[in-house]
Amino acid sequence: MAASAIEKQPSGLITLLTEDGSELLVDKELLCSSSKFFAGMLTTCDTTRLHVEENREVMESVLTVMRGSPPANTFDTRSTACWAIFKKILVVADKYDMSLVKERCEKWLVSRCLRGRMRSQSFKFQDVGEGFEWLAICQKFDLKDLGWYCAYDLGTQLAQGAWSRPLHECLEGVTCADMLKTILEAVQAAVLCSGPLGGVSSGATMGADPGMPGLGPE
Repeated sequence: MAASAIEKQPSGLITLLTEDGSELLVDKELLCSSSKFFAGMLTTCDTTRLHVEENREVMESVLTVMRGSPPANTFDTRSTACWAIFKKILVVADKYDMSLVKERCEKWLVSRCLRGRMRSQSFKFQDVGEGFEWLAICQKFDLKDLGWYCAYDLGTQLAQGAWSRPLHECLEGVTCADMLKTILEAVQAAVLCSGPLGGVSSGATMGADPGMPGLGPE
């Protein structure tokens, strides 16, 4: 009788050889349980060294998330560099089929959009173009919770005239119906809440925002 998949899982340590010549040690069992790509490779060949196309910095961040912690240089939630690091991790996680790594990244990024369990009124992308890039990432990697917050933030900013391009041009790349709906709901909420005092106040979306993904004004 053939050995079960669990019995064939490798044990011990494996060395990842990075693109810039570094060597990173990682537990084989952890690597296999975290990545379907590496699990398939390591159950069909006997090796203790694997080459990866990523550099040391990126792979160290990926391994940190695999072990259950956010990278140390992402604790500054206001930093755009924090988001840039997670962007690189998500690309690698998708490449190597690391679903749990993607889930953890999404959870930590959502926490950067929140104050308690409510959407933080102070959160916004410093650049609307960056926000739309993240919306595309959410669509590509099916990050629905994070996509809701990105979409609502973008809709609010667009209503405030944060970008000079016409709204229909801004939304050309939004293919997810739920995210498009959230953007339009945020635009509507911001416009309705703008009063004779001029502009949209910092709390303009409070009445329309229940603070949870997938919800919004009907």
